[in-house]
Amino acid sequence: MKNMFLSAIVATATLASCSTVSSILQNTFPYNATVLVTSGSPANTTLSSVSAAQSINQLTGSGANVKDIRVSNATFSVNSNASVGLFKSVKVYLSNNGSNEILVASREDIPDNVGNSLALDVKTNSTLDNMMKSGSVQQRLVYVLKQSPTSDISVKTSVGFSSLPLTN
Repeated sequence: MKNMFLSAIVATATLASCSTVSSILQNTFPYNATVLVTSGSPANTTLSSVSAAQSINQLTGSGANVKDIRVSNATFSVNSNASVGLFKSVKVYLSNNGSNEILVASREDIPDNVGNSLALDVKTNSTLDNMMKSGSVQQRLVYVLKQSPTSDISVKTSVGFSSLPLTN
């Protein structure tokens, strides 16, 4: 009886620690997506690119051990030979392979002299548990350029999350 009680305590502690580690992984490593804005893309036109989001969460499956997954931050960056100031506006949507799309971050009226990285405004406080646990997260980047780029620009978005360990 004493061994069974100790085994139950050890099993509970192990499960709780796995959930805590999963929560840390979920919150530490953002979902990243990279798209290419090609030279000659038209200015003052709404353009869109879709990319599969990638994260260590997809490799480890740590999302199964967390709950209340919410967007905590988002960034937008371009390769070093370009400036974020080339963009007039950007919006980041997440979805399950194109369905149930949610606007998670955006920025309007981007100044000209921003540099090559910019923090985006988080646009949702909803829990994204179903989407993030589906394993098939897609990102759609919607953007408007101020002017047509003279060379290809690699654009990276990173969306960070907060979550709680699943204790049940």
